[in-house]
Amino acid sequence: MRVSVIGLISVFLASLAALVFTFARTYAEVSEDLPELDQYSATELAQTSIVYDSTGEVVDELHGVQNRFVVGLDEIDPSLRDAVIAVEDHRFYEHQGVDFEAIGRAARENAASLSIRQGGSTITQQLVKNTYIAQEQRQIASFERKITEASLAWQYEKEHAKDEILEQYLNTVYFGANAYGAEAAARTYYNKEATELTLPESALLAGIINLPGAYDPFSDPESARKRRDVVLDRMLEYDYITPGEHEEAVAEDLNLSRGNAEPESENEYFLDAVRKELAEQYGDRALYEGGLKIYTTLDPRLQELATTAVGRVTDPASGDPSASLVSVEPSTGAVKAMVGGSDFEQVKFNLATQGKRQPGSSFKTFVLAEAIRQGISPESGYTSKDLNIDMGENAEPYQVQNYNYVERGPISIKTATEQSDNTVYVQLALDLGLEKVAETANALGIQSALDLYPAMAIGGLGEGVSPLEMSSAYSTFANGGTHMEPYLVESVTREEGEEEVTVQEHEPTGTEVLTKDQAAAITQTLRGVVERGTAGRYRNLDEELGRPSAAKTGTTELFVDAWFVGYVPQLATSVWVGYPEERQPMLYVRGFPEINGENFPLDIWSLYMQEAVQDMPVQQFDTPSSDLKLQIKTGGRSLGKAVREPTTKEGKTKESATKASTTREPAFKAPAPSKEPQQPPVNAPPPPIYGRPQQPVATGPTTTPAPGTAAPSGLPQQPPVP
Repeated sequence: MRVSVIGLISVFLASLAALVFTFARTYAEVSEDLPELDQYSATELAQTSIVYDSTGEVVDELHGVQNRFVVGLDEIDPSLRDAVIAVEDHRFYEHQGVDFEAIGRAARENAASLSIRQGGSTITQQLVKNTYIAQEQRQIASFERKITEASLAWQYEKEHAKDEILEQYLNTVYFGANAYGAEAAARTYYNKEATELTLPESALLAGIINLPGAYDPFSDPESARKRRDVVLDRMLEYDYITPGEHEEAVAEDLNLSRGNAEPESENEYFLDAVRKELAEQYGDRALYEGGLKIYTTLDPRLQELATTAVGRVTDPASGDPSASLVSVEPSTGAVKAMVGGSDFEQVKFNLATQGKRQPGSSFKTFVLAEAIRQGISPESGYTSKDLNIDMGENAEPYQVQNYNYVERGPISIKTATEQSDNTVYVQLALDLGLEKVAETANALGIQSALDLYPAMAIGGLGEGVSPLEMSSAYSTFANGGTHMEPYLVESVTREEGEEEVTVQEHEPTGTEVLTKDQAAAITQTLRGVVERGTAGRYRNLDEELGRPSAAKTGTTELFVDAWFVGYVPQLATSVWVGYPEERQPMLYVRGFPEINGENFPLDIWSLYMQEAVQDMPVQQFDTPSSDLKLQIKTGGRSLGKAVREPTTKEGKTKESATKASTTREPAFKAPAPSKEPQQPPVNAPPPPIYGRPQQPVATGPTTTPAPGTAAPSGLPQQPPVP
């Protein structure tokens, strides 16, 4: 028996000697190749960025692998600091980075098992491990790594105060659930800041550090509770708490409150646009690891109203089309609300910014704007009639007709706007010059490339436009002709030390596109749409809103897209309705034979705007002053373009009195018999394209448009069916 005991002691001493020898030899090998301490700075840690709405409320948290908020030691409740020290390194304030007492204890246990089971790592050693040791080496238990940690910790404590080390540790250590640091842990498990933690809450968090997976309170609350009580026992043992505090804390339930790190679903489309904008500007790493504070223009009340209005009218889950809404403050360009579809999680596509859809007759307003810029009065007369446009040799003519093939005869531009007359607006656009119309549309806020086909006049575009563009453009009229660039982000800041440094701050940029009188004349014309035209046939919007509004409807061929875009002086809003993934006609939807600008889009717009303007003072629109000199023209004869009257029965044309040199705008030819409005001919030569390189147009004998070609659109709508 005595020999056996002596033998065991000999084995133990030999093992311990071997460990000491190995430690010394390894230290000598690695001591000359240690990382530099000045590589570390707490502010260089990956930090979570926070997004705020216009009221200062947090609406999103952006982080990569590590969800972290760096805070000062005074921003962490003392109970958490004490709990961590008690359970992780109770001699923290006594040693100099390496606790030889703990190492001796660990060495004895490791020697007994002939393996590394106890590490004896101090808080400082854990800190340098997480700071200097490569990620792939951290999980490998080796003498070399342990010696590296010990050496670094020893050096580190010579250059940093204990409280500084503790602060850095509490901002670095992993608490599970993707929460790095005390602040992220407090938000993740208790939905509060680290300064608000209670004793039992702090004990729970401190207990997680040792084995985050095993002590996860969400997945295994019983194990987490037992570990919490162990921490409380240690705190009592080392005199951090009294017996009474211990007893009370042990009796507490876990009282978890999962932090809401995910944005509200109603904000997701707006936040998606913010993320894309800032990622493009700063890069993903700065956005998700830079600890940015992002202050946005999002108005939470208007956003909720927008989401509610869309949800009350459309139900895509039941087969309804989707809808998008964007609301802009005209005086600043601030985007206040954005709905980009029905379910962002299901389809991560933002129709409000990424959707390029045909605008239909809502584009006619830009033709009207160019007419007024050129001094042409809305009282000018045109003949509403079927048209054939000569697209050149070997190309089919482009037919222009009104909805239900109505020919209104002589009417004014004003009436053509109210009744959404296609034929008048195509004539007007050709008289003005398609390139001029495109330039004005771009200046007003349309950023998409515009193909210079005659169909552009009535919203038949090659690329389409987004609801954000339409709201931005119409807001120019509400703002007296000055276009304010739309924006989502007011400012971006980040903390550097104890200072909050501004990284970006929005500076409103306005461009005068129209004079105030010209803008007032456009608004006056659009008021007719609300009072007598396509927006006012079956309802009184002014009465619903309790104030005057101006607007334009839009519907594309075959009822694929439907729009309503309008404004009051303080707010401009566009609504688009359609099927997002394909050109699917909106026919026979919930009792409506077709969906057009007068029903679903107008309903959404009215529901939203009625509530949105409630807190805004009633403002009247400006009226044009006597300084605005507009000429009344008739029939396009004096506008200097090659315009042809319809042919006679013999097929001969009567040219207008004024002939112009060859331009990009084709002349009119006699209408061919047709029951349906045609698409722009697919075998026509490529049109001049404003704003981008010219693209080839598909050719062929078929009358079906090639992908990307546009249909004549903006047809006047039928009344909704009860």
